[in-house]
Amino acid sequence: MQRRIDQFDSAGAQVIGISVDTGNAARLVVQETGATFPILSDPGLRVTTQFDMQLRGGWPMGGMGRLPEMGFVIVDGKGRIRAQRVDLLFGQTAIQMLPILKEMP
Repeated sequence: MQRRIDQFDSAGAQVIGISVDTGNAARLVVQETGATFPILSDPGLRVTTQFDMQLRGGWPMGGMGRLPEMGFVIVDGKGRIRAQRVDLLFGQTAIQMLPILKEMP
C-alpha cells in the first residue's frame, strides 16, 4: 500500500488501514511498515464486522478463529461498498484496487 500511496492519492482515494492491534503494538506496525496513511485500531473488531470481513470456514484463513480476514473494501463518496475482496497477499496485491477506483464515477 505504502509503495503506491501516490497512485491512490492521484485516484482521489483515501487509504485507511485497520489493525486489531492496540497501543504500542499498533505504533510498531506503523513504524515497521513506514505507513503514512492512518491506521485505525480495531481490537473489538467493530469495523471489520461492519464490513463483513470476519473469518469463515471456507476462506483462506478460516480456521484461525476470531480474527478479521486480510483484504480490502472500497467505499465510494456516498458510503456504498463498491468492492470487497479477501486477499492473503494483500500488501503485495494492493494494485488490484487502482483499476476499481478509476472506474468509479
